[in-house]
Amino acid sequence: MSLKNQEVTHTPSGTRAERKSLRKAANAGSMPQKRKLSGRIDEALERRGYRERLVGDWGSREPQSLWGPHRLRPAPHRASTLTFAAAYPFITESGLGHEGTYIGTDIFGSGAFSYDPWILYDKGIISGPSIVVIGTVGTGKSMCGKSLVARSITLGRKAAVASDPKGEWVAVANAVGGKVISVGPGRSARVNPLDAGPRPSSLTDSQWHAVVRQRRRQLLVALVSLMRQGTPLHPVEHTALDMALLETTAENSTPTLPMVLDHLMNPSPETLTLVGKEGGIAVSHSLRRTVSGDLEGMFDAPSTVAFDADAPMMVMDTSALIGASEQALSLAAACSATWLEAAVTNPDGGKRLVVYDEGWRMLADPYLLAKMSEQWRLARTYGIANLLIMHKVADLNEIGDSTSGHRQKALGLLTEADTRIIYRQKHDAMRLTKEALGLTEAECEHVENLPKGVGLWKVGNRSFIVANRVTTDELEVFGTDDRMHL
Repeated sequence: MSLKNQEVTHTPSGTRAERKSLRKAANAGSMPQKRKLSGRIDEALERRGYRERLVGDWGSREPQSLWGPHRLRPAPHRASTLTFAAAYPFITESGLGHEGTYIGTDIFGSGAFSYDPWILYDKGIISGPSIVVIGTVGTGKSMCGKSLVARSITLGRKAAVASDPKGEWVAVANAVGGKVISVGPGRSARVNPLDAGPRPSSLTDSQWHAVVRQRRRQLLVALVSLMRQGTPLHPVEHTALDMALLETTAENSTPTLPMVLDHLMNPSPETLTLVGKEGGIAVSHSLRRTVSGDLEGMFDAPSTVAFDADAPMMVMDTSALIGASEQALSLAAACSATWLEAAVTNPDGGKRLVVYDEGWRMLADPYLLAKMSEQWRLARTYGIANLLIMHKVADLNEIGDSTSGHRQKALGLLTEADTRIIYRQKHDAMRLTKEALGLTEAECEHVENLPKGVGLWKVGNRSFIVANRVTTDELEVFGTDDRMHL
């Protein structure tokens, strides 16, 4: 509905003369006069067709019985439709149309609610395809994300889950004919994070080599920084790492982390001339953990699996790492995200939803946050729609205070998403949610009282209360609380 200023006027029913006659009758000094006036009024109402409508509105005609019609006659009120739209943001909506993936029912519009980020972007309703889903445990946020992804696949879209820390997306991938790559202790799959990945057809040889070299260098710097708990590399260490990567690539078209580590621990004469004997020692010890520590056997060999660009859905299952140290989880997430990024950022791969479940963990990691920010900015170029799922905005407090640059960067991903889906939030979390996602007072009141499976959808500048509808078969696949039932 277009928000144009149009005047809306409400005027009480009945003529002025009729209302004046009723007041005179009520104030008459004697009952005969009242009855006489009443008869006149009855005759007048019958002539105007009002008598039948007023039958039953008259009280007892006994003295002191407040005899007369009891009607509420509010004063006229005039306001614009723009004002009414702000006061009642859901009732005035006309919907997004039928195109896209069916999600459920528009509660206030009483119609079907469908959504597709690419279609809405083409229509100019949203300026970017990124999506954020927020909701406390047990409110239905995961069900919403899985419904959107699985049903979008039936319409020709594809999906990729960057990291599945709880293994919840494995069943979804199996249901839609997708593929799962499981990494972790005891798993047979090996993923080489230094793989080049699919090459876009639009890049020349020199451009492609530059892109691959930059990706590999960023990953190596991130792995070393993680092992050093965020301590930045010194210039000489950067040089040592660059030389090791350059020499490894010159000898092997598909380098691995152990190969790079070997060149760091046994530098060439050219490297020794540049950095000296001790220049790369600290870097080599930091990188060693990825091949002989917590992650040994997962990312230290040529890949035994491949990203299938034609598969409807790909899931990187990292649930085997549950209980591992925070550094091990961060290392695994960094390796998985880089390997997956090389596959999903190929513009030739078609339109794809990239899911970041348990998003608070990824936002807390500087390297992963940088990767996510890049994909947010280049989503339209890559033809992807990012889907970030997290519990509440207050989770960002664990990243840093309000002055933290890292926290502000993470908050920027939420505010830049043109589609924000909010499931029930507790009262103490509403202030941050309101400020970060731009909710109105009316929307906040609804969010605090939403039942399970119902969420507030902020699509561009428009708001909807949507009940996610799932079938019995979908519920068996999408459900995450089966273990809570006997």
